[in-house]
Amino acid sequence: MKRTKLSAGYLIVDWGTTNFRVFHMSNDDKLLKKQELPLGLLHITDGNFAKALENVLADWLRSYKKLPILMAGMVGSVTGWFNVDYVETNASKAKLIATAHSFTLPWGAPATIIPGVNHKNNEGSFDVMRGEEVQVFGLAKLVNKSLFNAVLPGTHSKHVRVVNSEISELSSFMTGELFSILSEHSILGKGLPKQEKDKNTFILGVKAGQTNRLMNTLFTVRTHQLFNKVNRAHVKEYLSGLLIGNELKNLSFSHTFLVGGSELCDNYKVACDILSIESTYYSGDDCFLAGMIELNKVINNA
Repeated sequence: MKRTKLSAGYLIVDWGTTNFRVFHMSNDDKLLKKQELPLGLLHITDGNFAKALENVLADWLRSYKKLPILMAGMVGSVTGWFNVDYVETNASKAKLIATAHSFTLPWGAPATIIPGVNHKNNEGSFDVMRGEEVQVFGLAKLVNKSLFNAVLPGTHSKHVRVVNSEISELSSFMTGELFSILSEHSILGKGLPKQEKDKNTFILGVKAGQTNRLMNTLFTVRTHQLFNKVNRAHVKEYLSGLLIGNELKNLSFSHTFLVGGSELCDNYKVACDILSIESTYYSGDDCFLAGMIELNKVINNA
């Protein structure tokens, strides 16, 4: 299917499970304006994505009907607008666009949904990401490298290797989700006072995370409170450090880029420093936009 070139400005949509962001780009790839709303997939009734999108754009941008739209994230998942097949590693920008789903919106504008990436490891198990692949290609553009490693912290943290400008390896870690479950729904976080930041306690957790007995070591989050080794106002700092430290324990990279929000990536950087892993931070938002711009160029040259 031949895709309409994005010539007179375009829209970029980052549509996830809980959040929605839209960016109005100029025809020379400059950001003109953006909007963020709590309009994730969970908020769409009866699968009416087109109507939800039109309602947002009609209130936000007078010229929306003329603008092509490039979308990424969980909008392309089995629970999204269309289920767009994953691209297998090794995954390039060209392969993403070749697999992307293109269609016409009810108001006549062309739209494209970028697929995610899957990776089969040496044990025969699969790993996936959807949305982060855009950030990885954006990072490649920003750092001007074809060979690098990246960690993208989040609910499901991603470790990615890029070789010859292609995503060649991918591993997911449920660090963020496990932290949320343990701190909010288990005895480890029960009855805690207001929590405070404390770097030394976080570092203590990172060091404790260098264990092959995570299920046992997690119980120290409880016992350290009982025996006054961790201040009860710093318990979540210790738990966070323990989980992040365990995630990074077997990281084989001597250098990694950290991509995401600044606060969470700051914690990962501290952990990397403790573990003698060199790291460099890049904003997740900057990488996402750079990646979508790069993919847009591939579409225009298709």
